[in-house]
Amino acid sequence: MSDIDKLLAEEGAAAEQFDGQRTRHHATPSRPNLGRSTVVSVRLTAEEHQQLQQAADDARLPLSTLMRLWALDRVQAGDSATPDDAPGSGRNLTVAERLARLEREVFQQTG
Repeated sequence: MSDIDKLLAEEGAAAEQFDGQRTRHHATPSRPNLGRSTVVSVRLTAEEHQQLQQAADDARLPLSTLMRLWALDRVQAGDSATPDDAPGSGRNLTVAERLARLEREVFQQTG
């Protein structure tokens, strides 16, 4: 057995024995999505994904959180109308414009 194989075997055995209870004193384990049981898959182009990821980064949120906020905000507002930037609407909002609109609406509700 090579040194690397031996090291991998030792690390594998140690990982199997890890009980998950030993965490750093400043770490707070959490499982925030246990209450959410449904996953929605959305197909995006690479460019759309990059734009959304940039918006999420700008908002300092995970991409899935930002998308969930946007979707739920739309539903809670009772807005089933065609989005402002849908084909044929005559308006193409940038991700930055959408984020600014979301922030205005969120901060108005919490302010």
